[in-house]
Amino acid sequence: MSDVLDDDQQVRVRIRGLNKSFGATRALKDVSIDFRAGRVHALLGANGCGKSTLVKILSGYHEPDSGEISPTGHGARERIAFVHQDLGLVPSLSVAENLGLACGFTIRRGAINWREQHRRAQKLLDDYGIATLASEAVGSLGPAHQSMIAIARALNSLPESGGVLVLDEPTARLPVSEVDHLLQMVRRVKARGVAILYITHRLEEVMQVADEVSVLRDGAMVFHGPTSTIDKEKLVGLIVNKAIRPPAARLATAARGIEPLLTVRGLSGIRLRGVDLNVGRGEIVGVAGLVGSGRSELGRLIFGLQKARAGSIRLRHADITNLSTRALVDMGLAYVPQERRSGVFHGLSVAENSVLADFGQLMSRIGIVPARERRAADEVVRSMKVKTESAGTPIENLSGGNQQKVSLGKWLRREVQLLILDEPTQGIDIGARTEIFNTIRGVVETRKIGALVFDSDLDILVDFCDRIIVMCDGQVVGEYHGAELTHETINRAVYKR
Repeated sequence: MSDVLDDDQQVRVRIRGLNKSFGATRALKDVSIDFRAGRVHALLGANGCGKSTLVKILSGYHEPDSGEISPTGHGARERIAFVHQDLGLVPSLSVAENLGLACGFTIRRGAINWREQHRRAQKLLDDYGIATLASEAVGSLGPAHQSMIAIARALNSLPESGGVLVLDEPTARLPVSEVDHLLQMVRRVKARGVAILYITHRLEEVMQVADEVSVLRDGAMVFHGPTSTIDKEKLVGLIVNKAIRPPAARLATAARGIEPLLTVRGLSGIRLRGVDLNVGRGEIVGVAGLVGSGRSELGRLIFGLQKARAGSIRLRHADITNLSTRALVDMGLAYVPQERRSGVFHGLSVAENSVLADFGQLMSRIGIVPARERRAADEVVRSMKVKTESAGTPIENLSGGNQQKVSLGKWLRREVQLLILDEPTQGIDIGARTEIFNTIRGVVETRKIGALVFDSDLDILVDFCDRIIVMCDGQVVGEYHGAELTHETINRAVYKR
C-alpha cells in the first residue's frame, strides 16, 4: 500500500479517459496518462494522431467532451507550463526583459527596478546552467540558447511544489550541432524533480532522454511503457501501423549518363562562393551542411529570391540567372521553403491553398470557376493523401505534415521541371515524411524532372537522394554517390570541418 501511495505522490498531473471530437472526427479516444516527478515522458504519434489536441486540452484552449484531469479544474493547469515550437520571445528585447514580460517585473516606487530585474534574471539563467548574460538581446543568441531561455521562463511559472513542463518539438528548429545542449538542460530540469512531457518526432532523442513513452494513433493510446522495453523499429511500426516502404533504389548516376537539367557554375551570393552544381532529369540531389554553410542561400539564389553576385544558372539551355521568381515559376521551377507558414496561407482553406500556384487553369472571363477549384483541390488531397475533413477545412486545422503535403501538392499540379525543397519534412513524423519522399521520388522518375533537397537531417538525404553535395562556409567541399552514400560517410564529411 505504501508503494502505491508513494507512486501517487509522485504524480504531478493525472489524465483519465479523455475524449474529444470535432464534428464527425474523434480526435481523442479514452486517453489516460500520468506525469510523474523527475521523469521524462515522451509522447509520439503521426501527424493528426491527437497530440496537438491533447496539448490544447492541457492548456485550456479546448475542453474535453468527457474524462478527467486531476487535480481538477484550474489546479491542474496551474501546474503545467508550456514551451511551444514558436517560442514567443521578442528578439529585440534583452533576456531580462523577455523574462519580465512573462514572469512580471520588479517594481520599486512605481518604476521597474532594472538592477533587481537583471539580478533575478541572471540568477534564473545560472540556476539552469544557461551560459548567457541577462543583458544580451535575445535576437543575438543561437537557437539552442533561445530555446533554453523559453524553458527557464516556463519553469519560473510553476509552483514550488513542482509541476509538468510540456516541450512541444523542442529541437525542431535547432541545428544538429546544438541539440545536445538542449538535451542536457532537459536532464538538469528532470533532476530537479520536474515532470516533463516531451513531444517529438525524433526517435533518437526519445531513446536518449525519455524514461517512459506513449504512442497515440488515430486518437487512441496504442502503447505506453518504459523506454527500455522498446526499440526504435517497434516504435516506428506503432506510429504508422505498417511497415515503412523502403526508399526506391537510387539512380546509378555515376555509371550512366543522364540528361542535364540544371547547371550552376561559379555561383556567388552573400555567403556563397563559386559554387558548381548539376542536377539531371530524373535525379534527386541532396545538399548537406551545417547552419551557416550557405545551403539555404543556394536554394534562394536559384529560385530568384536573392540576387546572385557572380556566376550563372542554366535550366537546360536557358540562362535563368537573376530572373524574377514569376518568370522562373513560368519556366517550371517550384520552391517549398523551410518555414512551413511561408508555403501555405493560414486563414485560407485547403482548397484555396491547393490552387495558389496556378490560378490560370481555374479562371473564366468572370473569375475563378468553383467547380474547377474543387476538382483541383480534390486532386491534391487524393494524390498527396492529405488527411482532412473536407477541402473547405481551414489549412491551420491540419497537422503540420498535412499542411506540408498541400504546400508540395499545389506545385505538382503544374508542369514542374525542377523542385527546390528546403527542409521539406522538418517537424514531420516518420510516416508522413516517408509518404512525402516516396511521392517526390515517384514524380521525379515518372515525369523525368529534377529535385534539389536541402536538409539538416542527414539520414533523410542518405535514404532518398541519388547524389549528395556537402557544403561548408559557402563552398562545395564534397560530392558523394553510389556506394559512397552511407550515413557514416556523409556525417563525417559534414562534421569534420
